[in-house]
Amino acid sequence: FRGHSGKAALFTTAKNVTLDPPSILLMDSGAYTIQEFICQTCDAYLGWKFVRAHDGSERWKEGHYILEL
Repeated sequence: FRGHSGKAALFTTAKNVTLDPPSILLMDSGAYTIQEFICQTCDAYLGWKFVRAHDGSERWKEGHYILEL
C-alpha cells in the first residue's frame, strides 16, 4: 500500500490510537471517508482508518487501518 509519505501497511486493528473526525480522501482507486489517527502517548501521526469506500469494489477496505511506514 502507499501512504501520504511513501510505503504503508494495511492492518485490521490499531491500539492506543486517537481517531480524528471523518474526512473525504480522493485516491487513484476512488473516494473514501477516512479518519486519520495519532499515537495516544506521543501524538505522532501514524496513518488513517478507512471508514467508508464510495466505490463498491473497494468496500473490503472498510474498517481497516493504513499505517505509514
